[in-house]
Amino acid sequence: MEIAKHFFQLIYHEDIPETLMDINADTLLALPQKLQALLLSVHNANFELYQKSQSFQTLYTQCMPQYKLTIESIKMLQYALLCVMSAAQLKHLKPYILRLNAAELITNQHARNLTNFCTQSAFQAQHIKEEHKEIHLKTLADELAQILKRLYALQLHEKYYTKLEQIHTNAQNHKFSIGITGVLSAGKSTFLNALLGKEILGSSTIPETANLTILKYNQMESAEVFFWNTQEWEELKQAGQYDKSLQSFVQESERIFGAKLQDYIATETKSQTITLDMLSTYTSANHESKLCNLVKEVVLFTHLKFLQNGVEIVDTPGLDDPITKREEITKNYITQCDLLIHVMNASCVATQIDIDFILESLLEQNISRLLIVLTRIDLISEKELAQSLEYTKTSLAAQLKKAQYSGDIDSIIERIDFIPVASFLALLHKTNREQEAIEKGFSLEKTGIIAVEKYLDTMLLGENSLKQKDILYLAYRGFLKTIQQSQEEMQLESALLNASEQELEGMIAQLQDENTKLFLQLDVKKQELQAKQNELQEFLVVLQNSMQKSLKKEQERLQNRILDEAVYGYSHGSMPSNERIIEILESGFSDCFSDLSRDYKYKLAKKMSQILLDEYTNIKQPQISFHAPKEQIAKSLIVLQDSIPKLINAHGKGSENKLAVMLHDIFSESFGLFANVLMEKNKEIEAKFLDYFAQILHAQEELLQQQIAEKDIVLKNTLAKRQNVYTQEMRDSMQEKQKELTRIAQELAYITQALK
Repeated sequence: MEIAKHFFQLIYHEDIPETLMDINADTLLALPQKLQALLLSVHNANFELYQKSQSFQTLYTQCMPQYKLTIESIKMLQYALLCVMSAAQLKHLKPYILRLNAAELITNQHARNLTNFCTQSAFQAQHIKEEHKEIHLKTLADELAQILKRLYALQLHEKYYTKLEQIHTNAQNHKFSIGITGVLSAGKSTFLNALLGKEILGSSTIPETANLTILKYNQMESAEVFFWNTQEWEELKQAGQYDKSLQSFVQESERIFGAKLQDYIATETKSQTITLDMLSTYTSANHESKLCNLVKEVVLFTHLKFLQNGVEIVDTPGLDDPITKREEITKNYITQCDLLIHVMNASCVATQIDIDFILESLLEQNISRLLIVLTRIDLISEKELAQSLEYTKTSLAAQLKKAQYSGDIDSIIERIDFIPVASFLALLHKTNREQEAIEKGFSLEKTGIIAVEKYLDTMLLGENSLKQKDILYLAYRGFLKTIQQSQEEMQLESALLNASEQELEGMIAQLQDENTKLFLQLDVKKQELQAKQNELQEFLVVLQNSMQKSLKKEQERLQNRILDEAVYGYSHGSMPSNERIIEILESGFSDCFSDLSRDYKYKLAKKMSQILLDEYTNIKQPQISFHAPKEQIAKSLIVLQDSIPKLINAHGKGSENKLAVMLHDIFSESFGLFANVLMEKNKEIEAKFLDYFAQILHAQEELLQQQIAEKDIVLKNTLAKRQNVYTQEMRDSMQEKQKELTRIAQELAYITQALK
C-alpha cells in the first residue's frame, strides 16, 4: 500500500484512486519484468501513444480482459501490480525503464522519476517488510480470523467457506515435530533431558535408549510401547543370516523369551500402556529384562511445558543401530520432522556416519535447516572445541567434493547451525542443582542450552518464528486463491445477468471455448509429465551405467590388491594369512560400497530436485532413500571370506595367472549382487515417480472437471435468475460485494507477498 501511495504521488501527483477493479494478481506476477516495467511506465503524457500500440493492447487485455482501456483503468492496473511486487522485484525493473527511455517511449524526466521510485520505494518497502515480519505475525494471525468474518458477511457460496474454514483450522492446529539424531553414546538423552528440564529419559556412558521414542504432551503421564510384529521379526531373522551382530541379537532374544516371545510378537502389532517409572524396563539396553529387543517404538506422554502447543519430539536410537529395521523406521519419521537436531560428542565429532547422515539430510531429504549440537563441551578446552567445529565443516566440504557435488558447497554448509552444549551441567541448572554446575564454571547461559532454546524459538516455536511465518504464508495464499475463484464466479454471474440476449449467446459460446482451452491445457500438462518421465528414465540408465563403471573399477582395485598380496607371499615362500586376507576384504568392501552409495545418493538427489513439481503441494512427493544394503554387503562378504583364502592356499608360485582368472570370476559374481541392488532401486524410483506423475495428472483432470462443472452451475443458476426480476438494487448489492471482495483480495495479495 505504501509503495503504491508513493508511486501515485510521484508520477500522477494524486492519491490512490478510490475505484477498485477485479484484477488477477497471479497474472501480473507472472509477467516478464520488461512487461511489468512497461505497465508502470504509462502515464498521462504517453497514454495515447501506448493506446495505439497493438502489442500493448494485447498485454492489457491479458491483464484486464473485462475492462475498456482508459487511463483510469491503467492506474488501477498499476496499483494492483505494485500491491504484489516485492522490493527486489522493483529494483530489477530499472534496466527495462532505461531501455524504454532509449526507445523514446518515455521522456528523460519520467525515466528519472521511475528509476528513483524503484530505488527509494524498494528500500522503504524492504524496511516495512522486515519490520512487518519481525513484530506482526501474531497480528496477522488475528487478522486472518477478521478477514474470515468479513467474508462471511458477503454471503458467498457455502463451498468457499468450507475451504476457508479448513485453511484457517490447519493454520491454528499445526503440530511441530523435532527430530533428535546422533550415533550411539553421542549424548542425545542427556541433551534432551536438559532441553525438557527434567530427567525423563535414561542416560549413561554406554548406549541406553535402544528404541525410537516419540514424546507428546498430555496432562496424564504414561507411555505406550509398540512391539515388533511377526513379519518384521521374520525380516530381522532373515537379515541375521548375513549379519553376525543382528544374528546374535535375534538368538539372544529368542533364548531369553522362549515360548513367551509370542506374548509380545504377533501378526498384528501389539502395544502396551505403562507408567513412566516402568519406562527403562522397556527401553534400556542395560536392563536385565531385555524387553527393549522386542520394542519397535515408544510413545511417551508427559505434561512438560515444552511440549505444549502441538510440539512433539522424536528421539531416535543411534544411527549406527545394528537393527537395520529400526533404522528404517527412524529415517521414515525423520522425513516428517519440521526441524532436525543432530547431536555429536565434541571430543569425537564428524564420524563417517555423522557426515553421511548430515549430507543425506541436506541433499537427499532436502532439509532446509539443520542444527548440530556439540555435547560435553565441559570436558574439552575452547581451543579443542574450535578445532572440532572447523574439522566438521572441512569434512563436510571434502565429502561433497569427493562425491563430485556440483552445487555451491558453501551454501550447503551455511544451512547448518552449530551450538556447543554442556548438557549434563545444563540439566543440573534445570533440576535445582545449579551450584554443582557453577562450581565447574558454567552458568546456565554458558552451558549453551539457552542458545538452543532461542534457536528453536526463532526457527520453530516462537510467535514470530520462521515456521509460523511459513504457516501464515500458506494460509494467506490459500485464502487469496479461494477468493480469486469466488471473484471469477461472481464476475461471470454479473456479466451474464447484465448481458443482452444477443450478448448472452456470445458469452455462452465463449464459455464453451474456454472449456476447450482447459482441455488443451490438460494435453500440455500430459506432455510435460511425459517429458519428465522420459528425462527420469534416461537419467536412471545413465546413472546405472555410471555406477557399473565405478563398480568395475572398485572391483579391479580390490581384486588386484588381493592378488598382489598373494603374489608377494608366493615370491617370498610364505602364504598370506587368512586373517590378513579377511581384513583387506572387510575394509575394502565397506569403503567401496559406502563411497558408491554416497555418490549414487547425491546424483539422485540432484535429479529429483529438478523433476519434482513444487506447485502440487497437496500431492505427496516420492520419498527416495538409499543406503548401502548391509545384509547384501554382509552376504557378499561372507562368500568372499569363505572362498578366497581357500583359493589362495590352493595356488602357488607359477599359477598366478590362473589365480587371477578365478579371482576375477568370484569378485564379478560378488560385485554383481550389488549391481542388482542398484537396478532394483532404479526400478523402485521409476515406479514411485510414475505413480507421482499419475496422481498429478488425475488431480489436473479432477480440477478441470470441477472448473467446468462450477461454470455450468453458475450458468444454469444465472439463467434461472434472469427469468425473475433483476432490480437495480440487486445490481448495486452485487457491485458492492464485488468491490469488497476486491479490497480483501488486494489486502491478502499484499500480505502474502510480504510473508513470502
